Amino acid sequence: MTICPGTVLLVFMVSLWIIASWTLRLCERYHDPEHANLLNTMWLTAITFLSVGYGDIVPNTYCGRGISVSTGLMGAGCTALVVAVIARKLELTRAEKHVHNFMMDTQLSKRLKNAAASVLRETWLIYKHTKLVKRVSPGRVRRHQRQFLLAIYTLRKVKLEQRKLMDNANTISDMAKTSNSIYEVVSDLSQRQLALEERIQATTERLIAIQETLDTLPDIIMCRIQACRKPSFHQPGTGPSWASISSVNLPTSQRRSCTLGIPTIVPRSGSANN
Repeated sequence: MTICPGTVLLVFMVSLWIIASWTLRLCERYHDPEHANLLNTMWLTAITFLSVGYGDIVPNTYCGRGISVSTGLMGAGCTALVVAVIARKLELTRAEKHVHNFMMDTQLSKRLKNAAASVLRETWLIYKHTKLVKRVSPGRVRRHQRQFLLAIYTLRKVKLEQRKLMDNANTISDMAKTSNSIYEVVSDLSQRQLALEERIQATTERLIAIQETLDTLPDIIMCRIQACRKPSFHQPGTGPSWASISSVNLPTSQRRSCTLGIPTIVPRSGSANN
C-alpha cells in the first residue's frame, strides 16, 4: 500500500465491484427478473458505490439491501482514499522542493539583475536628457521617469519574491535541523538515564551493605561487653594480669575502663593478703 497505493486501491475497488455484483445477483435473481442480468447488478453496485443512487433499479430482499449498504460504506471509504492518494501524488517531495527552490532562485536572481540594470539605465537616460543636451525635451524626460519608476517597482517586487522564497527554504531546512536536534536530545537523555540507573544501583548496593553492618553491630557490642565482664583466674605470684573483672567486684573507675575496652591491672593475690 505504501509502495503502489494507486494500483492496490484500483485492484481492491474492481474486486469489490465484481464480488458485490455477483453476490447481489444471487440474492435478487429469484425475486426480480431485472436482477437476473449481471450487467444490471453491476450498474446497481456502481451507482451505490459512487453514492449516486438514480433509483431505477433497487434491491428487494434483505440480503440485497445489506449488500447495497455495505457497498455504499466501502465506496465512501474508497473515495476518501482516492483523494488522499491523488493529493500525495501531486505533492512535491523534499528533493523536488529543493530543486524547485534552486530553479526559482536562479530565475529571481536573473530578474533582479535585469531590474537593477533597468534602473541604472533609466537613471543615466534621465541625467543625459536633462543635463547633457542643449535642448531639454520634457516628453522624453517624463517617459524615462515613468520607466524609471516602473523599473524600481519591478526591482522591489523581485526582492519581495526572493525574500519569500528564502523564507520557504529556511522553513524546510529548519524542520530538518529541528528533527536532528530532537534526535540528539533524545539520545543524550537516554544515555543520562542509563548512567543514573547505574548510580542508583550502586547506591542501593552500598545501602544494603551499610544495613547489614548496622544489623551485626549490636551482636559485636554484646560480645565485647561479655568479654569485658568475664572474670579471669590467675595463680598467685604470676604477676599482673591484663583481663577484665566482673563489674560487681570492681570500682567505678575500673568498671568504666572495662566498658571502654581499656585493660585493667589486677593485683597479686599475695599482696592482697598482706
